[in-house]
Amino acid sequence: MARIVQITDTHLSTDPSEELLGCRTHDSLKRVLRLIQDSYMECDRMIVTGDLVHEEGPDAYHMVREILTPWEDKLRVIPGNHDMRDGMREAFGDRINGCPAAVTFVDELDAWQLIGLDTLLDGAVEGDLSGPQWEWLESRLESSNQPTVLFMHHPPVFVGSEWVDKLGLLSFIPFANLVERFEQIKLVVCGHVHQDYQTELFQATVVTTPSTSVQFKMNSAEFATEDLPPGFRIIDLHDDGTFDMSVIRVSHSR
Repeated sequence: MARIVQITDTHLSTDPSEELLGCRTHDSLKRVLRLIQDSYMECDRMIVTGDLVHEEGPDAYHMVREILTPWEDKLRVIPGNHDMRDGMREAFGDRINGCPAAVTFVDELDAWQLIGLDTLLDGAVEGDLSGPQWEWLESRLESSNQPTVLFMHHPPVFVGSEWVDKLGLLSFIPFANLVERFEQIKLVVCGHVHQDYQTELFQATVVTTPSTSVQFKMNSAEFATEDLPPGFRIIDLHDDGTFDMSVIRVSHSR
């Protein structure tokens, strides 16, 4: 068995006192990481699925990497809509591989293939894959029939919140066609919506994960936050192509 810890939407700034919608994101992330260190430190990968920073420059990405130093050899990152590719390349260049035109990664973990996608559209809240990235992804999937997990910031499905469903992956229909075509895609792991959600897309399970910062209210027609603690996701991958998952939240008192 191989274990992945996914964190997402950390929204850090270079000023630790900065708040996002009333949440001190530095303090909130520290609480999450303290729980991971106490109970889940023996993971095989730590994957951050976008919005590492909140519209900050390169210095913020170096700060993020320093904060995540305990997981240095396990760390993988992909961008979200608040991120900057240049800043990520400067701070995480040795963790980025795959499609040259994007900030992606390809990794193998026991029997599994892990692929991190770049859904960042400059200047937009919505997300999508670039033309070269589609071609690269198809080529990767054609070259390996290993059970595969795709990591991406923007979910390729609707999560039931009308306002945020307008801000997901624009090419969700072509993406669904790709999932149907490549049956080795078992799991799609996303961020962006700051909430825990799970559904099926053909043979694949699609999940979104709570933010390490502020939480968005589920099933809400308009933007709203919810008084839930920050969280993260544990993914256990088995050699037979099956998996188990759980969402862990930090207690309010921690």
